[in-house]
Amino acid sequence: MAVSVGSLIDGDDYVGLVNRLNAVLGNGSGQTGYGETVTSAEGYLDQTTTSNDIDNAAWNALRVDINKAFNHQSGGSSGISTINQGHIIGANATGTSVTRISGDTFSINSPDNDEGVNDFDSAIGTIETSANSIAAGQFSLTSGRQGVNSSRTTQWGVNAINVMVYSELTVEFAGGYDTTDSNGNVVQASALDHRRHFFNAGGEIRLSAALSGTTAKDTDWGTMLGNMGQVIFGKNATTNGTGTGRARDGSTNVDNAGGIESALGNYQATTGYQLIFQKNGSQAEYAENLVAIYVKRNAGGSILTFLFEFYDYDSGDKTGTGPGVDEPVLASGGTHTCGIDLKRPNAANGVSVPEPAMAVQTELRLT
Repeated sequence: MAVSVGSLIDGDDYVGLVNRLNAVLGNGSGQTGYGETVTSAEGYLDQTTTSNDIDNAAWNALRVDINKAFNHQSGGSSGISTINQGHIIGANATGTSVTRISGDTFSINSPDNDEGVNDFDSAIGTIETSANSIAAGQFSLTSGRQGVNSSRTTQWGVNAINVMVYSELTVEFAGGYDTTDSNGNVVQASALDHRRHFFNAGGEIRLSAALSGTTAKDTDWGTMLGNMGQVIFGKNATTNGTGTGRARDGSTNVDNAGGIESALGNYQATTGYQLIFQKNGSQAEYAENLVAIYVKRNAGGSILTFLFEFYDYDSGDKTGTGPGVDEPVLASGGTHTCGIDLKRPNAANGVSVPEPAMAVQTELRLT
């Protein structure tokens, strides 16, 4: 909350600013909190209960924490300059001396106009508004299913027999790293905190698949899965980036059965599988073929499980010459894969959330 020129600035003004920043940058709760340690909260939240002044060291600690959040969100700094020892801090500026105007009203001599209490207030307001933003250069992004990869080379899907293969992949959050709680104490993040921090700070789980082969059916499966691109499971929605398909973004009929499904991301995951993506074959003669992806969490909330299902519903030759001939998938000796990549906040001078553990629970197999 901004302070007025001529009013008294006390410890509660400082503590209020620290608490607001800590809610975003520290452990937080629910859909807020990046999971960082917050020096200004750890060292100075108790200042109002002691005889200590809120000195330039306290304000500079807050400035450093503000810049960490700014760097994460925008790739830059807040523009607040270092406050030198001995400076008098005012509502909109600091300086080495003041001139009395009347009563308790003063003007700051040779003011530094980017170091006032209201500059801190404005910067923290921006951080609160931009809590869901992450700038380029503040995260790592893998590709090619580098996180975890499930594969199959055995043929499947022929003559309406064995028409579906599936794979289950898990992402497990362990916690165990330092973060600052709402009381300014350094605590160990829980596994559930870890999952919150990952998504709150802009993390994403990216799902993709591929199939190689030279038959018409294998080529269509390869085109279909290539066009799918990365299915992006985020904080409150699943999107499809530059790929094609039907994702749970809140504006799409995902199951193609009529009606728009609500958006579904991390905070909407339940203990039962929910559909987050579907896509059909890329060519008319193979349009019946289908890939579907589901997600669930475990009861404790520390593990997300993603289920890939691949359906070879195509029933045969579409040329119209003679009886239908249904070739198997992978008839040409290719490889079928599905897996996970991560977009993880991990800037050295910003916010860094530990990488969760990924594993294949069920290798691509027949039902």
